[in-house]
Amino acid sequence: MTIDPLVREKEVAWGSTATYLTLDIEEWYHANYQGVDYTRFYDSPTTLEEMVDRLIERCHEWKVQATCFVLASVAAKKPAIVRKLHAAGHEIASHGYSHRVVHAMIPEEFRAEMALSNDILEQITGEKVLGFRAPSFSVTKQCMAWYYEALEAVGLRYSSSVFPGQTFLYGVPGSPRYPHFPRIDGRNTSILEFPLPVVHLPGTEMGLYIRLFPAWFIRRFIRRENARGIPTVLYVHPREIDPDQPRLDLPLLTRLIHYWGIRGCEAKLGRVLGGLPGRFIPMRDSLLLADPKHNRDPHSDSGLGLRTGIVDRQL
Repeated sequence: MTIDPLVREKEVAWGSTATYLTLDIEEWYHANYQGVDYTRFYDSPTTLEEMVDRLIERCHEWKVQATCFVLASVAAKKPAIVRKLHAAGHEIASHGYSHRVVHAMIPEEFRAEMALSNDILEQITGEKVLGFRAPSFSVTKQCMAWYYEALEAVGLRYSSSVFPGQTFLYGVPGSPRYPHFPRIDGRNTSILEFPLPVVHLPGTEMGLYIRLFPAWFIRRFIRRENARGIPTVLYVHPREIDPDQPRLDLPLLTRLIHYWGIRGCEAKLGRVLGGLPGRFIPMRDSLLLADPKHNRDPHSDSGLGLRTGIVDRQL
């Protein structure tokens, strides 16, 4: 299987203001660390609905529409959460059903889980689900070919699941760092991939964690990427604004990564959103703009702060 950005690839030509706030709606115990059996917490009390209410308030305060990747097993148990998000104008997308990592499934399992997830979410909202985010950004180079085929098979339009760098937990080094239609084994997929941002630090690469980096750094990173024509994807879990949540029993380094900065995360998120007015849109709003059939004028303006063209880029 070859991922083929070496010949000629479609690159979405965005303007300077495209930024996406994404919320991964899942319980505090949903994690994919080796040796952690989160199923034993299924019946534990949680504060998920309260944390979602607070995120809705922050978004309303700063007039931001988010894309919400909802774990369908949570949606089935707590559909009121999905209805609240949907009523507030946020996009409802899929985070799968079980929170299993994608690369550990076989294609048939993954396709069945995606169909189930979409059905649950669509029954709640009455609207078609368009996008998906893999739990723990667990798409690998080895599973990409069948991964995108499965998304196409269940009628999805986009993914935001690839970290185009490498951490000790996940990553697809060498993957494009701008929104693109992946070309795999010589075939152009119809799925628009919104990759996660990569922060380069001495000797390592990291995601743009709101918990970790100061608000001024995040705002500067977004402005710099936007100036280069690259949108930025921010991501937050409800648990990341809950300093009183129970704690998983994790090794020291993993525990630091999982819980660092939670106490100040909600206030910091507000400073990021408030410092970048007018930049945040749901991912669904970019789909028409990114479809070559609907973008004959590469210099036209969509009214959303995006440039609407698709251009060929020789890599």
